[in-house]
Amino acid sequence: MFLIFGVGDKKAEEFQVQKMEHCFHCNNTRHWTATKVAEHVSLFFIPIVPYKTTYWYTCPICNHGKKISKEEYEALKSGYHL
Repeated sequence: MFLIFGVGDKKAEEFQVQKMEHCFHCNNTRHWTATKVAEHVSLFFIPIVPYKTTYWYTCPICNHGKKISKEEYEALKSGYHL
């Protein structure tokens, strides 16, 4: 009998924020994206337990952005702006 065990499987949840932001990296103004990335421990390629979650606020054109806190992510998700 053998087990296939893995670490680092990622699941992302993202949405577009209503507020327009200017990206100084690519010089475009667009609706930015807020993303929640959860890394999981998997067993037989099925994600079991999340062990690390990060939140990002990025430009949809060049993917340049910044890491944000869970509270900032939830505020963006509920319609408030940073």
